[in-house]
Amino acid sequence: MELCDVANRRTSCHHFETGFKISISEFEAILQLVRKTPSGYNAQPWKFLLIQDEMLLQKVHEIAFKQDHILECGNLVVLLGDREFGVHDCDRILEEWKEIRGFSEEQLEALKASLMRDRPEWQKREMVIRNCSLAAMSFLFSATEKGYATCPMMGFSQRKLKKILSLEEHMIPILLICLGKQQDGVSDNPFPRKSVKELYEVR
Repeated sequence: MELCDVANRRTSCHHFETGFKISISEFEAILQLVRKTPSGYNAQPWKFLLIQDEMLLQKVHEIAFKQDHILECGNLVVLLGDREFGVHDCDRILEEWKEIRGFSEEQLEALKASLMRDRPEWQKREMVIRNCSLAAMSFLFSATEKGYATCPMMGFSQRKLKKILSLEEHMIPILLICLGKQQDGVSDNPFPRKSVKELYEVR
């Protein structure tokens, strides 16, 4: 399927086939495209957490404005971002830039200093959200290409979700993505994307 076809085909699904559970192999297949997503430093500071346990889904449902498609889809993906990726992935990144880009020791020291810089918390958060947003779109397109329905969601309590999932402090829940199969006989097409006025500007 061509990218334009995928982009035109993908819509947010609100009517999922209940009882469907994606296999781990199929979930991994969706993530293969995500591996191609660009990111600053090639840090790839994201993790995709798949929730299929019904009790856990119910808990997330409660702190996400009780949006029913969380329970119906059967597969909830939580996109997590590591706001301390500069520290945690520093060695891997330096090794990659040395082997692939041929960085000198002086260049590597400068890169390390940039990765390890003591940035304010708001800046760390902003950096990881921007990177993870690219990965989220790759995931949505990849899932659509493989025949799955999705619905990205920002309406949830980050603080409560971190507690439910026992996340480490440096991990930020960026986005929820319902993943499953479109319910037969029900279409979300009556709810088209809104047109955007003044899409671009040239200066």
